[in-house]
Amino acid sequence: MKRFALLLASTAFVTPALAADVIYDEPPAPAPMMIEPVATTTTWTGLYIGGQAGVAFSGSDAINLDPGSDGAFGDGTFDSGDDDNAGFIGGAHIGYDHQFANNIVIGAVADINYIDADTNRTYSIAGNNVSVEEEVDYLGTVRARVGYAMDSVLVYGSGGLAYAGYDRNSNFPNAPTGDLNGYTLDDNDADGDIGYAVGAGVDVMATQNISFGVEYLYTNLGSNDYSVSASNGTNTVDFTSESNDDDLDFHTVWAKASYRFN
Repeated sequence: MKRFALLLASTAFVTPALAADVIYDEPPAPAPMMIEPVATTTTWTGLYIGGQAGVAFSGSDAINLDPGSDGAFGDGTFDSGDDDNAGFIGGAHIGYDHQFANNIVIGAVADINYIDADTNRTYSIAGNNVSVEEEVDYLGTVRARVGYAMDSVLVYGSGGLAYAGYDRNSNFPNAPTGDLNGYTLDDNDADGDIGYAVGAGVDVMATQNISFGVEYLYTNLGSNDYSVSASNGTNTVDFTSESNDDDLDFHTVWAKASYRFN
């Protein structure tokens, strides 16, 4: 019995000693997680839509009328004087750009705009005062764009077709006096409504889907010839413009905002 008690006692002392000699391997450290970098390069490739608003301004040339070779009302010209004009322009646009590997961007854009631009001028013909009202109701363009992208900044040039709703009305006296007594006055039809637009601009990508920009355009809608005929039933005199190459043209500066489906 004593031997059994001594055996238990010696086991109690030896067990902790044996336990102290046991070596445990530490678990391996977890492998580092690889996080792919987020791409930050801006792309200008894609469809976009948006709006624009700004100002259109022009300088209207004087109306210079020559009474014709027959000299029915004497020689000379009838000058109106110049009239500068500016008005609001704003509308919507849709376009598509493609960015190449060398950062060249080629695209196309179409826009339609309301324009508040009108001109009122007066001139005298054989002592009779005449007022002329010219108005552009809307303006649209279809243009190509070529530019260079510097990450989130795009600098470009643009050019293409322009079209507009253009009206011109001459308010003649009902009963002309002086040499035109007994005559009826009439002007030619307005025909300046199709031409071209060229310009340049800068777009900045605020986010991958939102861009803002500023653009300048010069728009030329073609010939703006003006002529008047005077007739009394038996005799007709045509007053023709001395400057037949005058064009209906104006300048536009506007700000743009676009949503891009990139």
